[in-house]
Amino acid sequence: MYPDNWPVDRHFIRLVQVIKRQYRLPWYGTHGVTHWGRVLENGLRLARVTGADPQVVALFAIFHDAQRISEGWDRGHGKRGADLAAGLLDEFFNLSQTQFDLLYQACCLHTDGL
Repeated sequence: MYPDNWPVDRHFIRLVQVIKRQYRLPWYGTHGVTHWGRVLENGLRLARVTGADPQVVALFAIFHDAQRISEGWDRGHGKRGADLAAGLLDEFFNLSQTQFDLLYQACCLHTDGL
């Protein structure tokens, strides 16, 4: 049912619940949890082919749009999501410095399509 590189566990679910408490847009809106799920699924499929780190992919899926304040153009939302990840690091999830740097950069740059 789940891909071999499925990184979701009870800690991940708890992290999503923490993010949900501060999420400002509709939970099932355009950039809400269903979008995050699609990003997760597609990212993990790509990770199998590209060798991307499934844990970083999963965390990107939930942080990249977690700080949006608009469903439309929302300048800086990626960096705000990256900063949220930085604030929750070690308390709700753990990554090596290299993994975290990659997550932070991916969240920041995705706003510009990179």
